[in-house]
Amino acid sequence: MAKVSANGIDFYYERQGKGDPIILICGFTNTLEMWEKIAPKLKDNFEVITFDNRGAGRSGVTSPPYTIDLLADDVIALMDALDIPKAHVMGSSMGTTIVQTLGLRHGERLLKGVLLAPFNAIPSTVIMVAKTMTKLFESGLEPALAFETILPWLFSNTFLSDPKKVEQMISDMVNNPFPQTPDGYVGQLAALAAFDLTDRLPEIETEMLIMPGEEDLFTPIYCAKILEEKIPNAKLRPVPKVGHMLHIEAVETVVEETLAFCKA
Repeated sequence: MAKVSANGIDFYYERQGKGDPIILICGFTNTLEMWEKIAPKLKDNFEVITFDNRGAGRSGVTSPPYTIDLLADDVIALMDALDIPKAHVMGSSMGTTIVQTLGLRHGERLLKGVLLAPFNAIPSTVIMVAKTMTKLFESGLEPALAFETILPWLFSNTFLSDPKKVEQMISDMVNNPFPQTPDGYVGQLAALAAFDLTDRLPEIETEMLIMPGEEDLFTPIYCAKILEEKIPNAKLRPVPKVGHMLHIEAVETVVEETLAFCKA
């Protein structure tokens, strides 16, 4: 557990394990705790680096708006600060936009990329849901109820059919020890809203493993199929019976597929 200065701010990061480095990049609003089920299962085969993106968790917050280019530059600056010349990178949701941008602009720094719940351009539904959440909190609605409204967008029918899992997830969201600041939220949302690499995807040479959840309503599987079609060295591996949060619902599959792909 440490902090390092890079690209003008302090980043909170953790590293564990041994082997080729793999950097796990968080999704929108998330902190590195999102990887708590994935990272320990990778550390016997990789040096695992997790960190909080700009505007989230224990990393620095700058004034909005942000861009995905900026967040990708943050990763390169972090790699430089930690003396990591090349690494595998795994991103979830917004993290996949950062991985795509790294592949486009800094492909020489990447070994392979893994994209969980990816998209080429953010669907309008996501922006609408995010803005609605802001309105709900500003209205004074009880946080637990506000979070409950977003769960069907994020999780599968199987997950939502288990009341204990739903209760625990809402509790975790309400009791987040590192809640995102308004500037961080607005900054990251602006970066997502402006992102669209569709026309430049054929320029990405890095090998990419694309893993969408077949029941993902947030970033539907058609987004992943566009990436597979346009990225020359892409492999599509849909995961059945899970939604957007593969790092929670499909831990074993994510780990097994990542090991097989990155070690090949």
